[in-house]
Amino acid sequence: MSIGTPIVFDAVPKDRQFRRLTAISTRRDDPNFFEEKLLQQIISETPDVLPVREFLPSTSALFHLGQEIPVDIGDSEGFIDNLLVTNDGYIIIVETKLYRNPEAIRRVIAQTLQYGMAIWQMPVLELENRIRRGHNPSLLRDESIRDCVSRLAIADQVSSASLADDFEDALERHWRRGEVLLLVASDSIRIGVRRVTDWLNEQGSSSPFKFGLVEMRFYALGNQRLVIPRAILRTQEVARYVVAVDIQPSTEVSVTAKVTDDFQSATGGKLQESHPVKAASVLITKGTLLQLLHPEDRQAASRVIEQLEILHFEPQGAASTLKFGFTGDDGEFHSLVALDKSGVWVDLHKKDAGRLGLDAMLDLREGVNPRKLKG
Repeated sequence: MSIGTPIVFDAVPKDRQFRRLTAISTRRDDPNFFEEKLLQQIISETPDVLPVREFLPSTSALFHLGQEIPVDIGDSEGFIDNLLVTNDGYIIIVETKLYRNPEAIRRVIAQTLQYGMAIWQMPVLELENRIRRGHNPSLLRDESIRDCVSRLAIADQVSSASLADDFEDALERHWRRGEVLLLVASDSIRIGVRRVTDWLNEQGSSSPFKFGLVEMRFYALGNQRLVIPRAILRTQEVARYVVAVDIQPSTEVSVTAKVTDDFQSATGGKLQESHPVKAASVLITKGTLLQLLHPEDRQAASRVIEQLEILHFEPQGAASTLKFGFTGDDGEFHSLVALDKSGVWVDLHKKDAGRLGLDAMLDLREGVNPRKLKG
C-alpha cells in the first residue's frame, strides 16, 4: 500500500490554501534528520499511535509502562525500547529502528523474539521491578501493573480507555499462554525484515507470540511534523484448544492443554501448528494463601482476614491473590481489598474507582497501600 503526498488546509473557505507536506527522507543528509529516540518518545507519550487493533482486534486502549526495560537474554542484558499493555491484558514489546541505521536482519528479529521469551519466563512481580529500573517508568513505587493501568485509565478520562473488569486475570491468562505482541516500529521497513517476519508468521514457531511490523512515515510543515502510522504485516490466527482432564480417586486433577493455530500470512501462505499451553493455575484460597506466607506473616494475615470476615465481606480467589468485597445488586463482585504474598492493598472495582474520581483514589491508595503483612 503506497501513500500519496499529504496536504494541509484551513477549514474556513476564505483565502483557503492547500499546502503539501514534505516527506522526511530516511537518509542521514536530510536537514530534518532525527534520532531513534524520537520514535520511542512518540510511542511513550502517545501509545495509541500504534495500530494495535490490526493485531489485537479486542483492544480499545493502550497504556505505556516504560522505556529501556532491562531484561536478561542469555549471557547478556538487553533493553526493551517500549513496553505497553492493552486494556484487556495483552503485553506489547516494541523495538524501534530507523531505516538509516541498518542492522543485521537476523539481529532485529532475533532480539525482539529474545525479549518476548525473556519476559514470558519471568514472574509478573519481577517484570514490575524491571519496569521501575527502566527509563520513564509509569509504575510508581510498590505499584502493580494493574494498579498503574487503573490509575492511568482514570486519569485518561476517555470512555474507550475503560479497563477490562477481569484485567488482572486476563493479564495472567495471556501471560501464562505466552500471548505477547512483538512489534518492530520504523520510519521505513526494509524489505529483508518484511520477508523474514513473513516467513516467521507463515512457518509458525513453538510459542504463540504475534509478530508485526509498523511503519511510521514522517512529514514536515515548517517546524511542525506529521506522523502517519500503518501496519505493514499482520497475521490472522484461528486457535483450537484440546484439553485432557485426568481424574483419579484421592489424587489431584491433572489438566493439560494443546493449542492448534492456523497461520495465514500477508502472502497467503498457511500452516497448521500445535504447541502445549501451561496449565491454568488453581484459584487461591485462604488456606493456600496462608501456606505461601512466611511463618511470621501468617498471624498478621489471619487477623486481617478475620476482620474482613467479621464485616461479612465475601472472599473471591484469583490465580495469585485473594480478594474481599461484596456482590452488588447488579450481580457483579465489587472488590475492596486484595491480599497476596507481598501484603494487602486497596483493590477497588473499576466502576467504584471511577465514581470516587482520580484525586480521591490517589489519596485512598496513598493512605493504605501497601500494608505489609508483618504485624
